[in-house]
Amino acid sequence: MNSFPSSTRTLIRQLTHHEIKQSRREFPIRLLCPDWQDPRNVGAAFRLSDAAGIRQLILAGDTPAPPNSRINKTARSTVRSVPYRHYPDAVAALRELRGAGHYLLALEITDQSQSIFEYSLPAAVREDQRDLVLVTGAESQGVAPDLLALCHDSIHLPMFGQNTSMNVSVATGIAVYELLRQLA
Repeated sequence: MNSFPSSTRTLIRQLTHHEIKQSRREFPIRLLCPDWQDPRNVGAAFRLSDAAGIRQLILAGDTPAPPNSRINKTARSTVRSVPYRHYPDAVAALRELRGAGHYLLALEITDQSQSIFEYSLPAAVREDQRDLVLVTGAESQGVAPDLLALCHDSIHLPMFGQNTSMNVSVATGIAVYELLRQLA
């Protein structure tokens, strides 16, 4: 016996691309991707940035940048619509962003990080007075110590399995959407 209520609605139908109502919105979030190695993760960051209304995607250090066929394949057409910048030096980029008054938040498990489920954005970010820069880590090393030293705070995703990390583009997507929930 099914304990779920029966419904008289019609069957659920997937909407086509043209049926989806889109409302463009920009959020005060900049995404820093320092020293990423895999162009597919960079392409995923472009797609995420477009979908989430990220103000700017910042590629730094050794992170691959467009033009790159592997980025383009994953990013689809978002490379053309997402504002991005490439900095050769991630530390210099963060110093510049911090100097501009942006709030720097590392996505990294640290001795002081808060679970993303418990973290509250600062009022200045919620009220769009300051941009939040979400600092992500490289695929195998995480957020470098010199970048962590520049951040105001750090958050992490709770890990309930054997692993202590997940793919950087997946973790970034989870974090961005939780931060958007607080801004929406």
